[in-house]
Amino acid sequence: MQILMRSGKDPFTVVSPETTVAQDVLHGNVGNHLYSHAVHKTLLVPGTEIVSNATLSETRAATADDVARTNERFDAFVVPLANAFRPGFRRRLRNLTDFIRELEIPVVVVGVGIQVDGLHDDETQLDYIAPEVTDFVSAVLDRSASIGVRGEMTKRYLSRLGFPSSAVSVIGCPSLFLQGRDLTLPTETATLDRDSPITVSFTPGVEKIAEILERQATRYPRLTYIAQDRRTLELLLWGENPRELKDPRAPVHTAHPLYQQDRMRIFLDPWPWLDFVSRSDFAFGTRFHGCVAAILAGTPALLLAHDSRTVELAEYHGMPHRAVNEVAVDVDAAELLEMYDPTEFNGLHGPRFDTYLDFLQVNGLAHIHQPGNENPEFDAKVARTSYPDAVRTLCAPPPDSVASRLRWLRDSRPFDQTQHEHAYHPPFPHPAPSRTPDAEAWAALDSRLDTLDRMVAEQRTVINKQRKRLDRQQLALSRQHQQVVVLREQLAKQIAQSRRPTLKERVAKVLGLTR
Repeated sequence: MQILMRSGKDPFTVVSPETTVAQDVLHGNVGNHLYSHAVHKTLLVPGTEIVSNATLSETRAATADDVARTNERFDAFVVPLANAFRPGFRRRLRNLTDFIRELEIPVVVVGVGIQVDGLHDDETQLDYIAPEVTDFVSAVLDRSASIGVRGEMTKRYLSRLGFPSSAVSVIGCPSLFLQGRDLTLPTETATLDRDSPITVSFTPGVEKIAEILERQATRYPRLTYIAQDRRTLELLLWGENPRELKDPRAPVHTAHPLYQQDRMRIFLDPWPWLDFVSRSDFAFGTRFHGCVAAILAGTPALLLAHDSRTVELAEYHGMPHRAVNEVAVDVDAAELLEMYDPTEFNGLHGPRFDTYLDFLQVNGLAHIHQPGNENPEFDAKVARTSYPDAVRTLCAPPPDSVASRLRWLRDSRPFDQTQHEHAYHPPFPHPAPSRTPDAEAWAALDSRLDTLDRMVAEQRTVINKQRKRLDRQQLALSRQHQQVVVLREQLAKQIAQSRRPTLKERVAKVLGLTR
């Protein structure tokens, strides 16, 4: 069995931090490795080879040769996804759809979901991408028994687009199934004090979270912020500050105390990440996969949900969570730990895991939890792999670490970064790499289109919010107008009742001439 899998890289390929930035091997966020590697492990049964597509099937349009090579070599295309149903992913979704339409092999999508602002499924924000979502899901369902989605919100959204319930399977996020059916959260917790090791995840732009993090960092000197995104990786590697600093309390710049005190980390692979978090007494934050890493490591974790994607997943898995807008900015980590309750998660995980395996089997995918398909060699190979250490700030790592970063800049920046000595080479490049000036120009244009897509999506969100505000104002004005009409009618009646009869009307009444 030969499987082409959508992922940034496979679990055993080691990529340097500098190359990870230059070629965006994280695909924007290290959490992407967590769920894609979990699927990789589950499907890597004896006799199966899984090849990473390095997300090339979506970053550029595939050629006829790419399709032909894929059809000839592979038996299935497995597509782990996250919050792909969002405006910012529109162009990539279109590229994926065009590629899938030409495939003659089964295509299985694992764990796709919607993302809208706010804690509920306001699908009007997704009107812009409804045609792309419809085309993508239709192409997938032509090649699989069902599509695996993250939660009920996404299932309702696809139902509104016309897809039958039987074709949409709610399976959650596969990252939580990395360790199998027996995963449980601890019921006993430590008592937090100033010496307690705590890990925090953070999403820039989420209301109140920067202030909450700032307060906790002061109260708990052993608190560490574990970042996941590419921009923070650049900040840690090279001190690359944002062009515009919107909130200095956020740990996104070199002057922040967490940066200066070397209390920031980013991991390039899941296993060193889990090992680090396992030594914490508590983990909390707004990143879903940040909390998943803690759960997999056996550390109590509380997710501060802030949008539809985090709420959808937390509700499906029964993950301990609170809406961030319900948490006071002066909350203490000890109070957050008191909100942690693993009961629902521990009760749901087994049935949710079984649902996930049923989905894989219905779609014709063998997995390591079937009798005879066990693959202990996966964990053994992970143990043998020498993964990079966590990337730290420029303020504390040994001098040789800083020197290696400077050497990389010297050696690679003037030249083609993919030709660097430590470059990452996708195992199944498509289309075939071309580094002519035209190709460089197309790559720059490609990146610009991504940026423009995000800007359009942000503007549409603003317009939708303004439209709703105007609708509310119009409704209020309409109600006020109705009240004015009623008052006028009441006033007219009062005037009619209080009006003094004229002399003619009084005479007519006396003579009995009134009607």
